[in-house]
Amino acid sequence: MNISKKIYLLTFILLLSFLTAFGQSDSSSIEQAVDDTEYERILEYYSYDEGIPSDPIFYGEWPWRGPHILYKISYRSVREQRVPAYLAIPKEKETEKLPVVILMHGWNLFWGKNEDWVQDWIPLLTEQGYAVLAPDHFLYGERKIEGGFDQGSNRGPYYYRDWMCQTVVDLRRGIDYLLSRPDIDPERIAVFGGSLGGWIGSILTAVEPRIKASILIVPATEFIMAQTPPGRIVNSSNFFPNYTDLSLLMVLAKKDIALRNARAKELFELALVQKKLIEYDEGHYLDPEKYNKEILEWLKENL
Repeated sequence: MNISKKIYLLTFILLLSFLTAFGQSDSSSIEQAVDDTEYERILEYYSYDEGIPSDPIFYGEWPWRGPHILYKISYRSVREQRVPAYLAIPKEKETEKLPVVILMHGWNLFWGKNEDWVQDWIPLLTEQGYAVLAPDHFLYGERKIEGGFDQGSNRGPYYYRDWMCQTVVDLRRGIDYLLSRPDIDPERIAVFGGSLGGWIGSILTAVEPRIKASILIVPATEFIMAQTPPGRIVNSSNFFPNYTDLSLLMVLAKKDIALRNARAKELFELALVQKKLIEYDEGHYLDPEKYNKEILEWLKENL
């Protein structure tokens, strides 16, 4: 069993412990979305001052493997955070300005952007002509600290709220950085998240208007299911009804946690945008080498 599969199995155990802690509606797999006034208040948690310089730092490049040049970078976010990331630029460019995909990794402790799932998807995407930005989420990868999201850590709802807000704004700042580059097409931005990254992506897709396509793979929206004051800030039920002007692809695994799939299907129905749902007869980990054809075809049509 490879590293990613072991990590995703660990995720199952951790998530099950959260379900009783954060609650769930008895009548549905999802919760009633907040009203427009409350949603506007929620949006404030994902806002930041415009015009902050990205201040990118380049640490090196790797041009010798794959259909791209891989750059090791970091860029400036909010609250004095810097976000480490990989930027992959295709060697063969069909257009002067490139479409870009932002890859969002899953719950993987110290691996962050170095997890198998991200590293397998990067060449699959660059081979098709997409630039790729793959950052470390807050407290993951190079941003890992002792404690944080370690196995067995017991964190409260305000902790997860603050973590999500930082992570989503970090990704929005990644888009700011990308659009400061002359080789990125501002009209062709996609986000692509798996598991934990799918939960993050479900929120980012609603709060970031520059996104044109969103791919959510086995999204772990059951992390937080309460509509308490901290819970509603990160509850995906409040965000899917607010998707606009984009295309959505939801990819599920039939052998995944039943609650996760039930929530994903109900949330999918709330999104009033052009959308598609794909299901594979597989467990939680969908190997990119095996499950990429339909996803890449959809991306080509919608970005």
